Amino acid sequence: MFVRNRGYRFIIRDLGFNSGCTALCINASWINGLLGEHGVDPVTFRKLSWQDLAEAAGTGISRRILSDLRPAGFWQMCDAVSLLHADYAGSEKGMAYRNSWFKEYPILVEEDIYEILLDEGFSQEDAMEITLWYRQHGESCDRSELRDMLELYDVPADISRILMNAAHLPSREKMIAELMKLLKKSASLFERKQISYRDSREVC
Repeated sequence: MFVRNRGYRFIIRDLGFNSGCTALCINASWINGLLGEHGVDPVTFRKLSWQDLAEAAGTGISRRILSDLRPAGFWQMCDAVSLLHADYAGSEKGMAYRNSWFKEYPILVEEDIYEILLDEGFSQEDAMEITLWYRQHGESCDRSELRDMLELYDVPADISRILMNAAHLPSREKMIAELMKLLKKSASLFERKQISYRDSREVC
């Protein structure tokens, strides 16, 4: 998988009333709380495999991605779900992970821009400015306008190339919501199978 080696990620939220935005660090405690809010037992979640998610997935392409990537853990699962929503010019829908350029800079959601720029040594302020500009203008602006913005901040050429080809990047918060729908269904199927298995053992 292409997940960067860290146990946390960020979501960027608009504070409203022209108060700007903030980057919230999402760690294991936050994830466990979110699972509980959606009725998914964290213990059950840790038992779920990519096969369980594939069984609950609604489309063939979802199952194909899960089978290819075999995600383990919350963030790998979130990335697998995000592949269905991110859209790149010249790349088959959902198949960006097959491209060599994607493996070095896996940008699937808007917040990936922020995190990758931080990894490249950009300040938090500049990384946020670039990410928010893309969130507000990246999909609708003329590509020359986007190129000018990236050159203004000296964004590395390989990252700029990916952003120039990104026709749509969802927010991580929306992708977490999509993942929770899949996890809830997966957990329900998993628990149902466990009950069926126990009942069959008792009959024997």
